[in-house]
Amino acid sequence: MRSVIALAASMLASAPAFSQTLEESVASAMSNNPIIAQQYAKFSAFLKDKRAAEGEYYPSVNLYGAIGYEDTKYNSGDRVDEDLTRKELGVKAVQNLFNGFGTVSEVERLSFEAESERLTLISDAENLALDVTRVYLELLKAQAFLELTERNVADHEQVYKDIETRQKKGLSSRSDLAQISARVATSKSSLIAAKNNLMDKQVEFYKLVGRDAKELIEPKVDQALLPASEQDAITMALESHPEIKAAIADMDAAHKEMKREEADFYPKLNLEVHANHNDDIGGIPGKDQDARVMLTVSYDLYNGGATTARSEASSWRKQEARAIRMRTEQQVTEGTRLSWNAWELQYQQLALLQQNVDSAMQAQLGYIEQFDLGRRSLLDVLDAKVEVFLARKNYIDTYYNQRLASYRLLNATGRLGYSMRVAYPQQWQQKVISHE
Repeated sequence: MRSVIALAASMLASAPAFSQTLEESVASAMSNNPIIAQQYAKFSAFLKDKRAAEGEYYPSVNLYGAIGYEDTKYNSGDRVDEDLTRKELGVKAVQNLFNGFGTVSEVERLSFEAESERLTLISDAENLALDVTRVYLELLKAQAFLELTERNVADHEQVYKDIETRQKKGLSSRSDLAQISARVATSKSSLIAAKNNLMDKQVEFYKLVGRDAKELIEPKVDQALLPASEQDAITMALESHPEIKAAIADMDAAHKEMKREEADFYPKLNLEVHANHNDDIGGIPGKDQDARVMLTVSYDLYNGGATTARSEASSWRKQEARAIRMRTEQQVTEGTRLSWNAWELQYQQLALLQQNVDSAMQAQLGYIEQFDLGRRSLLDVLDAKVEVFLARKNYIDTYYNQRLASYRLLNATGRLGYSMRVAYPQQWQQKVISHE
């Protein structure tokens, strides 16, 4: 996690004063987000569990010591009747030579589990980057809405002044003045709503990023990384999405768990070394020393069917992991198709909405000219202004939605972090184990 924090700090330090790019916001969010910290801790714990399992490859050495009172009446049938202070000191070393490949399977199982958590960590980071992108673009959109609404209020206030002047000259009626007065009130109400929406987005931005939004810069999508077709998008997603890779690693881990449980069907072979240095043992005063090297074999002949049950349970967990992988692929495919559809259709919408804005502005200018000539009513002019306002608002809304759809498409194909040039820490990028 320190690498992430260093990344964020370096990116923020290189930014122009009072400006904040999308990439900087993503880096800041990753260094402060508790979900990322939680997943990183989980990943690190599995790495330590793996290291603990590797300890079974090495010999275990135990030192034993004891001292206490011993009352012996008989020793091997001979009457001794001695009270002595028994002293024991011994060392035992055991090296496992064979355990049915249980240690190998357990180490590999934990390796796949750690790999799954690593990939889940990357997936969480990708999803966090998308959340930050969404809030960042929504904040830009809220700012654009606010500016548009402010211009709309100023425009209506100017019309009010013009109508007020005309009314004083007897060129407009009181009803015209009342009508524009109502429209000014409506536009100001919309301005308050726009300000409230902007403040809500600023709060959400601070919660996610950990910084106030200052001088946001319009982000640019790396168009070269966007897929050329829906099928290309699906292929990229199935090959690159970290959630699918994590599901595959979970399935491999379940397979290794099954192999670990099957190890109990085999005998266990150990090499044992014992050395003892005792005093006053068994009622016989004096030293009692021995040393031995033994090759021991243990074979569990019957344990109530527990080994078989555990083996069958692990087999079902493997089936569960396979089903989860299939479901993950279905969900990723569905998400990719939805992202592609939104990106493509909203791109087509933009051209039509731009045409709508141009036409609405031309109609407004024409209505104003006709109003000055007495051929249009004030209501016609005000309605035309509303049309222009709504057309511009719809264009802004779709423009930023289409931008977000581009980033969603990159997220669906597992390329969002790469497209932003966000360098994840080296430990995140290094595979724990390769898939079989």
